Amino acid sequence: MIYGYIRVSTEQQNTVNQKHEISTFADKNGLQIDKWVDETISSRKPLKERKLGNLIKKLRKGDILIASELSRLGRNLMEVMGILQKCLENECQVWTLKEIPTWRRYSEQSFGFRFFTR
Repeated sequence: MIYGYIRVSTEQQNTVNQKHEISTFADKNGLQIDKWVDETISSRKPLKERKLGNLIKKLRKGDILIASELSRLGRNLMEVMGILQKCLENECQVWTLKEIPTWRRYSEQSFGFRFFTR
């Protein structure tokens, strides 16, 4: 399955831009998002209290999680790395659409994660 993950921190923000970016990417690459997971919650909340935590538990071998950027997944490097590790253990992929080059090189070389540029 392919999951699109969208997160904003406050009710004043909206998910339209993130969903549009992911949808456009999927369309250009012949992908279909099977399920959208969106939430309005601070990344300061523990993963177990976020929809993302439940989603990560459901991910299985071959599944793909697409987010607009890594910052949507976690608050800091350690949290994001923990999430990526769980996904690696589940043999699923995490795709993000925009990342800084240094982080991209490190993640692709160390973990085999894929990043895409709009």
